[in-house]
Amino acid sequence: MGSPRFVLAAAAAFQAVAGHVASPIEASERVFSRQAVANGSWPYGPFSTKDRDIVDSRGEAVTWAGVNWPGSGETMVPEGVEWSSVEDILDLTKSVGFNFIRLTYAIEMVDQIYERNGSDVPLEVAMITGLGYENGTKVTNEIVAKNKGWTKDTGRFEVWDRIAEAALERGLYIHPDVHVGKAQWCCNNTDGNAWFDDYNFPVKNWHRGLQYVANWAKKHPNVVSMSLRNELRRAINTTAPTSTTGYNWLTFVGNYTAATDAIYSVNPDILVTWSGLQYDQDLSALTSGLNLNTAPLYKGDAIRDGYRRKPVVFDLGSHPWADKVVYELHLYSMSENLDTGNCPIIEAELYQSGFNALGINAPAACNITKDCPKAVRQTPVILSEFGSAQDSSIFNDTLQGCLKQFTTKNNVSWAVWSLAGSYRIRSGGQGVSDTWALTNYEWDGWQFEEGIEKWWKPWAKASLS
Repeated sequence: MGSPRFVLAAAAAFQAVAGHVASPIEASERVFSRQAVANGSWPYGPFSTKDRDIVDSRGEAVTWAGVNWPGSGETMVPEGVEWSSVEDILDLTKSVGFNFIRLTYAIEMVDQIYERNGSDVPLEVAMITGLGYENGTKVTNEIVAKNKGWTKDTGRFEVWDRIAEAALERGLYIHPDVHVGKAQWCCNNTDGNAWFDDYNFPVKNWHRGLQYVANWAKKHPNVVSMSLRNELRRAINTTAPTSTTGYNWLTFVGNYTAATDAIYSVNPDILVTWSGLQYDQDLSALTSGLNLNTAPLYKGDAIRDGYRRKPVVFDLGSHPWADKVVYELHLYSMSENLDTGNCPIIEAELYQSGFNALGINAPAACNITKDCPKAVRQTPVILSEFGSAQDSSIFNDTLQGCLKQFTTKNNVSWAVWSLAGSYRIRSGGQGVSDTWALTNYEWDGWQFEEGIEKWWKPWAKASLS
C-alpha cells in the first residue's frame, strides 16, 4: 500500500470516532449427547479463525449451511413454536441437511430483564404485550400445548435454552444475531435501529445486551458464535452528523471495536461476526485495507478534511480477538446500488465488497468493474442472509443461482432467509404469512417441497460434503 498504516486501538478509536411433513429423523442419526461433548466430541469448541477458515479446537475447518430463524418481532420469542414444538422445528431444519441456525433477537429482550431487576419476561406477558390480551392468551396456550414442560411463566431465555439444547442433540449450531434494538420487523432507514445511537439503538444498551448473550452462550457448547449487529445503514431521522457520529467507516470501526471488546471481556472463546454497511453489503474498507478517512461508502457522510488527516487503516491483527472475528455479508435483489442481474458482475461485486478476504482469485468480471483489490488479510467471510420467493421461480433466478454457485465454488458458509412461514405479528399485522419462507404457514412442512428436494438439499450437501 502507498499510504502508511496505523493501528486503530479499541478505546482510543471509540473515543475518537464515538405443505409436506418431513419424516422423523432417527435418533441414531441426529443425537449428539451432552456427555459426548463433555468427553471432547462435537462440536469441538471453542472455535477460532485461521486465515480464511473457521476452525474447531482440533484445527479442522468448519463450514456452515443453514437458515435464519426470526425471533426479533414484538413478542421476542422465536416464531412458530405455537404451531410446532421446538424439537419438530429443528427436525425439519435438520432434514434438509442444514447444520446452522442464525437466531435473530432484539436488544430490547435484554433491556426488559434489567428493567425487571434481572427477572426474565414470562411467555404470557410477552404474548399479551405483543399481541393484545385475546390473541396473546390464545397463542400462549398454543405454545404451552406444543412444548412439553413449558408453562405460561416460562421465560424467553428458557425458550432459548430449550432451542440450544435440542439443537445440540441434532448437531446444529445456534448463532444469536442482534437483528434490531427495539423489537419490530427489520429494516429501513427510519426505524430507529439503523445506526449507532439512533433512537432505538442506544450504544450502552447494545453493549450490555451483547455481554448478556455472550454470558448465556457459555452454557451451550453449540453456540460458538454471535453477531454484533444486523444490516447497519444510514439513519435518515437523526440529527446532523458530527465527526464522531457520521455514517462513515471511522464511526463504524470505532463502535464495532468497542463492542467486540465488550464481548471478549466476558466470553473470550466466542466468535464474533462483523456485518457490513449499506444493509450489510459492504466491508470493502476493512478487507482491502483502505484509509478509513477517505474510503468510498454509498450514501456515506464525507469526512471533508479526510485527505489532510493522517491515514487510518483497520488492523484486525493488532487486537487480542484477531482470531475471533468473522465477516458477514448479505445480498438481495432489491439492493439499491449493486447489480444483481448478471452473475459475472455479481461475483465481482461480492469480491470487492469483502469476499476478497477469502484469498480467492479475482472473478473474471473484475476487468469490467475495475475495482477488485486484493485483501490485506485472509479472514473468514460468510453469507448470512439472502433469499427469494419459495416457488418455481427459484430455479431460474439469476441472483439465487449465482449465490449457490459462488458459495459452493469458494466454500462459503451461508444462511438463507428464512424459516418463518408465518409471523405472530409483523409490521402491525397479526398472523402474517411469508412467501419467502421455507416452512408452510403452520410450520409443519414445507412451502415449496420441490424446492427443498431439488434446491436446498443439494446445496446444503454440496456445501458440507
